Amino acid sequence: PAYMADMAIPSIFVGEMFGRLGCFLNGCCYGDPSSLPWAVSFPKESFPYMSDLARGRLVEGATCSLALHPTQIYSSINALILALLTWHYFPFRRRNGDVLLLGWLVYPVTRFLLEVLRGDEPGFLGSPLTVSQWVSIGMFGTGLLFWGYLSRQPAKRNPHLIAQPSAVPVHT
Repeated sequence: PAYMADMAIPSIFVGEMFGRLGCFLNGCCYGDPSSLPWAVSFPKESFPYMSDLARGRLVEGATCSLALHPTQIYSSINALILALLTWHYFPFRRRNGDVLLLGWLVYPVTRFLLEVLRGDEPGFLGSPLTVSQWVSIGMFGTGLLFWGYLSRQPAKRNPHLIAQPSAVPVHT
């Protein structure tokens, strides 16, 4: 199972990358107001527009939302970087499960930080942290537990699944 998880984790991040592009097209998972040159505005009747209107940040009749951080694009780029990182790390892992562990520890950190720029979720449990930030804390904690478990396992991989250099025939 750990070997299969090591092989699957880059693909999970590729799925996350495309999923966040879908979020951008749908207008969900949007960011806070931004004055950066790449900030985006969403059209009338979109989630961000309706939220800005409900919060009193737009005047009635505005044609689009405020300029917002494109957190969906940030998340998509983050997922692409994590897919490439885990894919490139695969041949260097010491034991089955190491690639999963890398993704399990890095993703919640980046997700927690990206949530700081999000404007669509309120604090949760009476705190300023969003639901996703609480989940990220939980993921990171369980990732540390998995790291402890994995570090007690022998350093081995599935050698029969790793390409071996071909033997050079010796002529006598």
